[in-house]
Amino acid sequence: MRIDLNKGMVCIITLNKCPENTRCIIVESDLPDAFRSRLMGLGWLPGREIKVLRKAPFGDPTIYLVDSTEISLREDDSKFIKVEPVYPAPLSVVSEGKYVVLRFEGGRVFIQKMKSLEIKIGQEITVLPHEEGCKINVIADGKNILIGYGMANKIFVEKK
Repeated sequence: MRIDLNKGMVCIITLNKCPENTRCIIVESDLPDAFRSRLMGLGWLPGREIKVLRKAPFGDPTIYLVDSTEISLREDDSKFIKVEPVYPAPLSVVSEGKYVVLRFEGGRVFIQKMKSLEIKIGQEITVLPHEEGCKINVIADGKNILIGYGMANKIFVEKK
């Protein structure tokens, strides 16, 4: 986590924590020099935007898009790349604060689950402090709701 004077608290995470369809900005890389140089030659530079396209059936490797180049990285490598999510971002990667729910990326059953939890598109929610990979604690319309990490990957929010 870092503080940007224009944005307030900014969430910095590792690239391997980003779910599919997430866009993020490269902040820094702790990869070995030879591998980092190869990636930089392909456009993986600090300040560049990456999109997580898709993960393999068992989660490794993951395909990323930088400019018009698709690159596949293993989790062992992507965990050394620090990124900042670009909004709208999945609820699973945001830090504590106030957000507006913009969209759901799930099927009919997921949408019904959101209705039963009384979470709606356009609704303001407050994300409370939570541990990485654990349930996300949010307050929506004065109601405290725990949302699992998998479900949080499908709820896209914008900073309020």
